[in-house]
Amino acid sequence: MILRKINAGLSIICTILLMAHANSHAAWMLSNGSIKVGVKGMSWALVWVMAAHAILSIVLAILGHKGAEKRKCNTYPQLNVQTNLQRMSGMLLILFTALHVAGTVGVLQPPKVVHAILPPLFFAMSLMHVAVSGSKALITLGIGNAKVIKVVDIVVKVLCIITLIASVSGFYLYSV
Repeated sequence: MILRKINAGLSIICTILLMAHANSHAAWMLSNGSIKVGVKGMSWALVWVMAAHAILSIVLAILGHKGAEKRKCNTYPQLNVQTNLQRMSGMLLILFTALHVAGTVGVLQPPKVVHAILPPLFFAMSLMHVAVSGSKALITLGIGNAKVIKVVDIVVKVLCIITLIASVSGFYLYSV
């Protein structure tokens, strides 16, 4: 259980860093570069905290299934939708983040059509992962009651939608 709590803490740190990173860059792009981007080291801190979170999540997923009895979970598939979205988006984020970082530091120079599609897809995937996962960390850490968790869940989803709109709009106005 301690590993789950550590991972939940890492998840909250990732969420805070991601929202700060995404919103500061969205403001920078929407202002055509006149608003300065946030703290420089924040991007790399996000990468390393996310890497630790991803590794721990994979380890916990493997340990959670190791030795467990095989059961069909087809009875209530709608109850597993958020967990499946969380896991799939998390795995895809590993690939998308590697491409995002490689493009940002200049290692990759994708064709214009790829550059027009991949970053907004990455933004959407990142924010969808946060929107689906946000309140689960609070549950794991034992923070809040059902009402607080529901409110946090709605607020996180709304903030993710606003951030996605600002990020994609800023990207297309500034970068493409």
